[in-house]
Parts: sequence; structure tokens; C-alpha cells
Amino acid sequence: MKITRVRIYRVTMPTTGGGFRRTTGFSPAENTSAIVLVDTDEGITGAGEVCPLGRHYMPGVFTEGAFAGLPVLAGMVLGADPFQTEKINREWDISFNGQNYIKTAIDMALWDIMGQATGRPVCELLGGRWEKPVPLYRSVHLFAEHEDTPEMWAKRCIDYRHQGYRHFQLKCGSEPDHDIAKAQACCAILEPGEKVLMDANCGWTLHGAIRVAQGCRDLPVIIEQPCLTWEENIAFRRHCALPVKLDESLHTTQDILRGFNEGAMDICCLKISRVGGLTKARRIRDLCVDLGLQVTADDMWGSEIVTAALAHFATSTPTKYVLNTTDLTDYVTTRTATGCPERQDGCITASTAPGLGVTPDMDVLGEPVAVVE
Repeated sequence: MKITRVRIYRVTMPTTGGGFRRTTGFSPAENTSAIVLVDTDEGITGAGEVCPLGRHYMPGVFTEGAFAGLPVLAGMVLGADPFQTEKINREWDISFNGQNYIKTAIDMALWDIMGQATGRPVCELLGGRWEKPVPLYRSVHLFAEHEDTPEMWAKRCIDYRHQGYRHFQLKCGSEPDHDIAKAQACCAILEPGEKVLMDANCGWTLHGAIRVAQGCRDLPVIIEQPCLTWEENIAFRRHCALPVKLDESLHTTQDILRGFNEGAMDICCLKISRVGGLTKARRIRDLCVDLGLQVTADDMWGSEIVTAALAHFATSTPTKYVLNTTDLTDYVTTRTATGCPERQDGCITASTAPGLGVTPDMDVLGEPVAVVE
């Protein structure tokens, strides 16, 4: 089997519910997905997606970078065997060093091709299907019309509980005492089996993060990415007995080893686009499991194609070591494909269909912005 053509599409991804109230500079009012279709000489087409969330969220990541880089990467895989994912990724890293997010969509499409060609869902190729459904977390934001009070944050959690969610990720990172108050309000309404995560998105200073750890020490919360730098996060952990989850700090296997050796985290958020696709995400995930670290299967943004990939990645992670994952279709209004698994009782599991199990909606994708053949 050989790759014969790569088509690249541009699809806007407006958020549901209007604009987010700005908390840490994170306000994805409207983003753009780069969706690729990779064709082969055996008539199998794989789909992949990357939706960069913008420069404010991850250094060096921006939408136009994806559309500039994808044709270059596509030219490098023409004539290649899509089953050679490790080889392809190593060659990409030699000739196109860095910018891992750009590599994600094509890499994802290769796994879709392999699954279709073998008649297997991607989760089985990633290591096997763990039958227990994976819990979903829901990011809790306030929209412009909401009053920013602890009571409103608790109400937002209750609203998402009614939608089936049991893991609530509070967007924090502003004023530490206010973040403590809203965590207290949200923990007060928790029911058995529910979790609260306080995600600062690098927004606290070191002393602010320590203040939060002290103020929340008796609460059942997980602290997520408190500070920007490794040095701050390592120092923070010396003052915090709560579980700590790192996100933006984690890009490579070397980052996992550094965090583990420094005792900086208990949970690793692996965003497929940030690490460079499913090939690298699997490699990093397996290291986390060997080290006894839990994993959140995640990504920056996206639609049905990314969500399906996340479901396969999460479903192939041993149940003991997967904390949760996300349903990105709940955050955007655009529907790019059919066949994406749907959440049930606050959980999700991968499709049993071959590949990713999704069929792109060509009416939504429209005409390609680039074709490489």
C-alpha cells in the first residue's frame, strides 16, 4: 500500500454558547481546523484533524502554521507505506524539526488507514481495548452574561452534571483567593464519584499557586498546570500535598522523565496535537504507565475526527491509568463527520468500526485549500 494523495481542508470551529469570559487569556471564540484526507493506491482514505488553539495558549502554535507546514509534510509521505508510522515520524523529525502540532493530522490519518486496512479499530492497534468506558471531564467556564461569583461556578458544575458529566475542570489562574472560593463552592456540591480540577493554564505566579495549595489543602481537588515554567512547577510541588496534573509543560518523553524524577506531577495531560500525533502520544503514554503516572487523553481543540481519535487513545489506555478524556464536539458548533462515539453517562468509549470509525462530511469540508499528489 502506498500514499498517493493528501488533501487539506480549512474548517472554522466556532464555540458553543458564545464567547468565554476571559480568565487566563484563554478565549477561543472561533478557531480553524486543518482536516486532511490521505488517499492510498488501494482505495482507502484516512482522515486526520488538527485545530491549533492560538498563540496565547501554546508557544509557537498558530493556525497559519498548520496550513503552511502540512503541504510540506504531505510531500514527504507521497509514495510511503502508511503502516511505517515510526519511520515516517522519525524522518519528519529529521527534516522538519519541531512544530509537532503540524504533524498531527497526517499521523492521525495514517492510523485511520491502518485500521481500515486491517479491519480493526484504532484502539486495538494502539495497544488493545480496555472495556470500561472512560470518564469525560468538562471544562467549566463563565460566559460574558454570567456573574463571576463562587455560587455561579457551582451552578455551572450542576448544569454540566445534568448533562452527564462528573469531572469538572474549573478554569482558574486569576486571583488566588477568588479561585479558592470558587473551588470551595464547587466542592460543596459534589456528589460521590465526582471530581474537581483547578486548571490555571500556567496563570498563577509561584506564590499565588502556593496560596491556592494552602487554601485548598482540605478540599478534594486536583491542581492542574499551576505555573508557566518547569522551575516554578517543581518548586510549587514542594509546597503542595494535593494531586498535581501537568499539561502545557509536557511535550516529549524527556519531559515525562524530568517531571517524574523531580516529583512534579501525578497526572499527565497528553494532548495529541501538542506531542505530534497518535504515534508519539502512544509512546509517551506507555512511558507514563510504566512509571505509574495517570494520563488524561486530550487535545487542543477540534471536532468529531479529533474526538474519535481521543476516544481510541483513551480506550487503549489501561483503566487504572486513565483519569479522563474529553468530548470536543461539546465545545464547537461545526459537525465535520459522522460515526463519532457519543458520550453516555458522562463517559465515552471508542467505536468498534475499523479505523477511527468516522466518515467526513464532504459538504462541510468543502473544497480543499491544497492538494499534494
